[in-house]
Amino acid sequence: MKRTAFHLAPALMAVYGVVRLIDGRDGQHGPGPAWTIGHLFFLGSLLVYGAVIAGLRRRIVAAEGGGRARRITAGVLTAVAGIGLAAFVRVAVLDIVVGLKAADAAEKSTLSDRYADVPAVLPQAFYEIGPVLFMAGLVAMLVQYAVAGPRRGPRAALAPVLVLLGFVGITADMDLLPVGAALIWFALASVSSANSLLPTREPAPATA
Repeated sequence: MKRTAFHLAPALMAVYGVVRLIDGRDGQHGPGPAWTIGHLFFLGSLLVYGAVIAGLRRRIVAAEGGGRARRITAGVLTAVAGIGLAAFVRVAVLDIVVGLKAADAAEKSTLSDRYADVPAVLPQAFYEIGPVLFMAGLVAMLVQYAVAGPRRGPRAALAPVLVLLGFVGITADMDLLPVGAALIWFALASVSSANSLLPTREPAPATA
């Protein structure tokens, strides 16, 4: 599943981007079926990104050399990306709830403001910057993978650059979601395929 996740997560994100473009043909996004369907794809993408984060950590830690410092760094970056991902999942869930409850764009905006600090257990500022932690954490993990992973080289070094470009493009203009998702897919697919080429260790011969 973890190898498949490297392809599935950005693919679901791209589908969300396409549905969002269809939803916005009338000049506004949601509420309605397209809004809900698109955000369900988005939520699915975020959940699969959890497997991507776990898979990256496993690949980094499994590489030879590096020792304790690399494991601690990988653990910290995994936590940062995971916390940010949880904040992103919250955004997707609330968008789905708002889309289902709202009758029109005005009510959607009102409900979004009402739920801005739900659940009210953390400062609202965290909910606003939380998703950035996911993006920064994922890029940082790919940088660590390029430096200390099992397959170093141009493809590994290019991966964090492509993911960063994808996220920057999406942040600048949500209409670029399909393009950004394609860049992220290319980066993650190269990481996944590189690891599929890793030689497997032969089991030690049985001794009498």
